[in-house]
Amino acid sequence: MTYVPSFFRPLAVALCLAFAAAPTVAFAGEGSAPAGAKAKDEAGKKPRIAFPIPAEQFTKHVEKRIEKARGRMESHMKEKNLPEADRAARRKAFDASATEVRAAVKRAAQDGTVTKDEAQEVRKLAKGLKQGGHDKKKGRHHDKKPGKAA
Repeated sequence: MTYVPSFFRPLAVALCLAFAAAPTVAFAGEGSAPAGAKAKDEAGKKPRIAFPIPAEQFTKHVEKRIEKARGRMESHMKEKNLPEADRAARRKAFDASATEVRAAVKRAAQDGTVTKDEAQEVRKLAKGLKQGGHDKKKGRHHDKKPGKAA
């Protein structure tokens, strides 16, 4: 007679767990995103552009990215309280890089569509917008003399 209770106990535990887990799984996807949230894919990343893309849409995308980079640069300069001469020099360098990027976009968009390879070329130039403000000559330890401890 000990066989029957030993069979029912694990069965009862399994059924309880199944009934408890079923509603949790069924309602897992509902209402998880707050109102006004941007659309994202399953991994939680922003949706990527699918290539080939129309030239107008790619141009708008690049312009939006340039303006975003300009805003970050301006806020960074304001945060660091840079003198106006330095600000003007950085703006001039940024505008020169942005002009190169716009020219590359124009070359890529000549045929009306932009392929992934053409977009990669534009992206290489656009990295200059982010890295334009860094001084290449000054490293982290530019004040230290060789042979002296800091």
